[in-house]
Amino acid sequence: MHPLVEIKNVGLVYHEPHAETQALNNLSMSVNEGEFVAIIGPSGSGKTTLLSLLSGFIKPSAGEILINGKSVEEIDSSQSQIGYMLQHDHLLDWRTIEGNVLLGLQVKHMLNKETHEYALELLNRYGLYEFRNHYPRQLSGGMRQKAALIRTLAFSPCLLLLDEPFSSLDYLTRLKLGDEVYKIIQSEGKTAILVTHDIAEAISMSSRVYVFTSRPASVRSEHIIELNTENGALSTRNLPGFKEYFDTLWKELDYEQTNSKTK
Repeated sequence: MHPLVEIKNVGLVYHEPHAETQALNNLSMSVNEGEFVAIIGPSGSGKTTLLSLLSGFIKPSAGEILINGKSVEEIDSSQSQIGYMLQHDHLLDWRTIEGNVLLGLQVKHMLNKETHEYALELLNRYGLYEFRNHYPRQLSGGMRQKAALIRTLAFSPCLLLLDEPFSSLDYLTRLKLGDEVYKIIQSEGKTAILVTHDIAEAISMSSRVYVFTSRPASVRSEHIIELNTENGALSTRNLPGFKEYFDTLWKELDYEQTNSKTK
């Protein structure tokens, strides 16, 4: 495996009229091609900010970010092949599920017969084809989020950025959808970075977990997760060793969370 994403000594300072806020400081990490990596850290530690940097929405104040060896700033945003899945599905109420799934392709000027057929194939493969003419209001929250993921996958991104994509769902739906999304991403062979506050979710879905410090964020620690995920993310929670990972990450996160309140 070779690094698809390289984040090298990245810093970010927000400039405001009367003050400056340092969000990231000398942050370095990498993600290999085909890898699923999770990031946890205290609230407000810059996890989502890093995803914004990776997507090119904002630029770092220091350091560099490379995707496939190329600087994010040099990548044409319309062809960046970076998919971003947010906390809310942001489906358009007046478009059918098929219309919503095709939206990214249309925006990126990539909609043609081949990509349209691929989008329909994804809907069929992951159980939403029969709902393609339904509207978002007719689907459950979990189905809507799955449609949002298929919309993201439709333009074949090389990198998926997942910003707490299950946090708005009830607990049972969150567990089931997390398992299903994990299986979809593995089946499609995608590289993914997940930002989450849920330690169990991070352990069960990823091969590595990065723990961020309190703001300004840097990498506190990196944990390689060596659990058998062949049966999916949900079953991973019952494996021997899961609790040890959870306890270790809990202690680190609790320390950073407490430390952030004293600054």
